[in-house]
Amino acid sequence: MKVVPLISTGYDSNVYVLIGERVVVIDTGLSEESMRSRLRGVVEPEDVEVVINTHAHLDHCGGNSLFENAEVMLHELDAEAAKSGSFYGTASLFGAEGALKPGKLLREGDRIDLGEDVLEVVHTPGHTPGSICLYLRGRRALFTGDTLFAGGSFGRTDLQGGNMRQLAESVCRIAELGAEVLYPGHMETVRGEEARECAEVACQAARRLL
Repeated sequence: MKVVPLISTGYDSNVYVLIGERVVVIDTGLSEESMRSRLRGVVEPEDVEVVINTHAHLDHCGGNSLFENAEVMLHELDAEAAKSGSFYGTASLFGAEGALKPGKLLREGDRIDLGEDVLEVVHTPGHTPGSICLYLRGRRALFTGDTLFAGGSFGRTDLQGGNMRQLAESVCRIAELGAEVLYPGHMETVRGEEARECAEVACQAARRLL
């Protein structure tokens, strides 16, 4: 399986395209137009079987409408914010409208079969109640959404649904996983020792804020 990172510009989130026996997209950026442009030359929208949103903020869900044939997956605790179209206030923040109806509601420990690989759902609340990370355990690679970024920074908690205590617990849990590749929702991919240090720094910094 190949992981194709589509790194964000502006307020768009990163998008990750997993190409193997199944084609899976993790997060879809701010809009359908942006998603279509970024996906060009990588894969056709109709070939995408699964879309997984790491949380229900519009900059991670705005391009979902491009994938009409895909099964959409989102954590159950973020489902209402997506269905209502509020996206925890980020719809009005970005001046957009719309709603998202997930097809499968995820929980901690769910496993998403990719054929030769499996994505494990790690519930990491704090940025939103239903924020998740997705772990490719065999590759020790973790898609962290907006829970953890390069340099040991982490997601904000001042938007609707944010909780600093939960976020601190989540980033410390990520540190315990010992992932060697971090694919964050914004900023660049982090690898090797830098990935482990990034998680440790975030854990310590988040605890100091409590």
